[in-house]
Amino acid sequence: MNKKTLAALACLATYSIFGFSFLFSKTALSVASPFVLLAYRFWAAFIAVNIVLFVSRKKISLKGKPVGKLLLLGTVQPVIYYICETYGIGMTSSSFSGIILGLIPVIGLLLGRIFLKEKSSLFHIICAFLSIIGVALTTGGGEIKFSILGTVLLLGAAFSSALYTVISRDISNKFSPLERTYVMFALGCVFFTFVALIQNRNNLTAVTSPLSDKGFIISVLYLAVISSVCAFLLLNFAVNYINIATVSVFSNFCTVISVLAGIFIMHDSFSALQIFGIIIILISVFGISIPDKKQKQIN
Repeated sequence: MNKKTLAALACLATYSIFGFSFLFSKTALSVASPFVLLAYRFWAAFIAVNIVLFVSRKKISLKGKPVGKLLLLGTVQPVIYYICETYGIGMTSSSFSGIILGLIPVIGLLLGRIFLKEKSSLFHIICAFLSIIGVALTTGGGEIKFSILGTVLLLGAAFSSALYTVISRDISNKFSPLERTYVMFALGCVFFTFVALIQNRNNLTAVTSPLSDKGFIISVLYLAVISSVCAFLLLNFAVNYINIATVSVFSNFCTVISVLAGIFIMHDSFSALQIFGIIIILISVFGISIPDKKQKQIN
């Protein structure tokens, strides 16, 4: 199995993991505020990645490397992404936010073309736009709640998600997936802990009380170890070998998993339109994974 195939499978695994994370986030957010949850999540993830370093006996080596780009990576994801996503989703309906975040493949395609000079076939461009239609159908049907600021924040989340893959690919020959993941989590745990403490400075029990809830601890462990450490190691590996357009379209597979998890685990209602949307997303993901050597490149 070649590395491009492994990278595609890593993408598929990553966004499957992200898809289930919504269930665990929902459980955790019932007892903790968003930034308290993020603080615990990234502290646990940072501890876990240090355990990985200790067990594997690998070292983080930053000397003589473009650390500025690595810090930018950690600022874009998770810091900016989660700020924009958290407040953006809170100001809009889930259907509207799903549609805006569904733009990530097209934004990723454009950024990859601008910054990395990546070329995409017409077929792959069609797949990227097709995935947006699939997300719109899958997340649509509910009440649309619109907010200008919420829309701007969601677009910021979409751009930061796409920009993360661009930066990660750009520095992939300088930093290993483990080094990139380590710095991301270090920045995340410091920033979100600071925000959580500032927000709850007059009520510190809001920071400590979630630890008495078993469901919260289980959720944090999934979000930290599986959805952070494992998923981002896989994603940082994947961007080494496949282009940004491909990675970005795979991101909408997350919608498929989250909707199916809601249907089969949470017993959410569903419609034929959602099933049709899921089929469209699956077709676009399959299409984008087809090698484009024989496809006409858009120069």
